[in-house]
Amino acid sequence: MFDWINASLNRKIGSVLAVSLSFLLIVIGYSIYQVRVINSELKEVSEIDLPLTEVITQVEMLQLKQHLSMERFRLLMGTNNAEQNPIKSFSDRHQAITHLLNRATQLISSNLNNNNIQFKPAEYQLILDEINDFTKSNQNFELQLESLLKRGLLSEKAWEELEVSASNLDSNIVTILKQINQLTLEATRYTENHQRQFMVIETALGICAFLLSSLLAFYVLHVIRTRIHSIHQQVELLHTSLEQGVPITRPDNNSVQPSDELGELELDLKKMISRLSDEMDTRKEVEEQLIVLATKDKLTNVYNRHKWSEQIQLLIDLSNQNKTFSLISLDIDHFKNVNDSYGHQIGDKVLQALANLLQKDLNKPDMVFRMGGEEFTILLTQQGLEEASNIAERFRHDIEHYQSENLPQFTASMGVTQYHLGETEDSLMTRADAALYQSKENGRNRVTTVA
Repeated sequence: MFDWINASLNRKIGSVLAVSLSFLLIVIGYSIYQVRVINSELKEVSEIDLPLTEVITQVEMLQLKQHLSMERFRLLMGTNNAEQNPIKSFSDRHQAITHLLNRATQLISSNLNNNNIQFKPAEYQLILDEINDFTKSNQNFELQLESLLKRGLLSEKAWEELEVSASNLDSNIVTILKQINQLTLEATRYTENHQRQFMVIETALGICAFLLSSLLAFYVLHVIRTRIHSIHQQVELLHTSLEQGVPITRPDNNSVQPSDELGELELDLKKMISRLSDEMDTRKEVEEQLIVLATKDKLTNVYNRHKWSEQIQLLIDLSNQNKTFSLISLDIDHFKNVNDSYGHQIGDKVLQALANLLQKDLNKPDMVFRMGGEEFTILLTQQGLEEASNIAERFRHDIEHYQSENLPQFTASMGVTQYHLGETEDSLMTRADAALYQSKENGRNRVTTVA
């Protein structure tokens, strides 16, 4: 059973068809068998019971005619209207009765010997014995009647004895006829019961076949719908992830081995989604690295001039919505002397140390940019001019007092300004550079603020 549950769809559908066809063959086979049984029973009734009933009924009618002839002979005896040859008349009827009885005996005997009687053969044997007894009694009666008729004149006592014998024969033939009718009725009822049982069993088999086939079909459809629903969910999840640009959720590939074609398709889809997820993750990492390379200065890890152009335009757009920002332009004092005296490697380390100092003291929304060489720009996105000047002075102080065993001391000059609503990037940078230039002109290592 479990093997069938885990079987392929072809095997499941084939099993449903096999079960349905098996039940159909069972119903057909049982129907053929029952039809043959019922046919044999009906054949037994039509070929044995009905002919036998007809023969015995004819015997009964001849017995009745014989009895009426005797009464008539008795009434007309001694008159001129007496029958001329009553012996011949009685003899003819006797021969007819004997022929009918022989026919009935032959009918029962031949069918018993050929095993054609399946319904209560013992009862038919009893009827055969009674017919034989009746035949003997009838022959004795005919001999007795013939003997009396030859004498001519019969006494009252003799007639009474004949009438008693005739009545006994009538009773016997009626009894035989009743037994045959009873057997015929029972055989008919037995056949009708067979027909009813046949219909009930056929109906039950048909219902069982329908229910079982329906259950199997519903189960197969449930499996197909479950598989398709799972595949549809995977496709929808993939589509949503691609449409919204979010990471693709990796499906669980630790499920059991697929048992059918849709299971294999689902597993293949999961593998494809997993590979696509890996590729998307790799692509995202590469994109992030490219963004870093495109927006960050490789030496100092602060933002570069490309990022500056993008960010300053964004802040100008935001400032046009009644939001302002400040700008610090910074330049290392006598940086060329550092490179000349200590070498460019030390100069690079000085730049890195300065970048670390600036980033350490900045709030998260604020940003540091390396504009080129020893020039840096600091965007203060939420500070006014006075607060920006204080921040610049703190930077200047930290830089002046920064000490490292492997680096020479250095200072920086700064120019501070605030964005004016409606101005351009060029005018803002010109004002910041002017403030920086003024700091250098005034002796360096100082902060100059220009409104």
